[in-house]
Amino acid sequence: MGKKKPIKRRAPIVRVLRFILFLHLGYWGVIAALSLLYSFVNPPVTPLMLQRYLIRGYDWHKRYYVPLENIPSSTQKMVIALEDGNFYKHWGFEFPEIKKAWQRNKKAGRIRFGASTISNQTARTIFLTTDRNYLRKYLEAQATVIMEIIMTKDRILELYFNYVEWGRGIYGIQTASLHYYGRGCANISRDQSKRLISILSSPVLHSPHNLYASASARQRYRMLNRYF
Repeated sequence: MGKKKPIKRRAPIVRVLRFILFLHLGYWGVIAALSLLYSFVNPPVTPLMLQRYLIRGYDWHKRYYVPLENIPSSTQKMVIALEDGNFYKHWGFEFPEIKKAWQRNKKAGRIRFGASTISNQTARTIFLTTDRNYLRKYLEAQATVIMEIIMTKDRILELYFNYVEWGRGIYGIQTASLHYYGRGCANISRDQSKRLISILSSPVLHSPHNLYASASARQRYRMLNRYF
């Protein structure tokens, strides 16, 4: 009988790379499936909501969903102006801003500054969490690409308005408007809308009623007053 040929074993690095590839394919598949589903169905819950509830103990306020067409165009314009001026022009990323944020974070020695577009923030809000680390940013970037391919810009913006954090356990502009002012977002004043938008930089720590306690919110409010 002839000698048996030795079984060729793949190098450890090849097995590791294959494992990493399969992880990515699985992640991409999940995000793509959810993006397709969320193009037509509103997410019942998000990882951010679960994180805030289970880890920080924030009670969920009753949520109220509002279609994009029922959000005043002035409110939409103010959010886009502050958060992502080129939202309808880019494919999810503002690379000059990313470069600036990278340089500032490198100088600071930790992640302090971001260059998140509305698309990035939406992907983070409905698929991931707000933890500040490079792994989350890496996953967020991939989710953004997939979401931009599958969803329309209007749908991304609608999900942003309805799921972004606006206080402890407060998610979405309609919920926030009713909580802080007792009226829906279409029925509050221009100034009240500005105050709501101003606190998006630190919604857990500040409210529209004490926005002057935050330097960032104060600056955003002044900018809105200047241009709107």
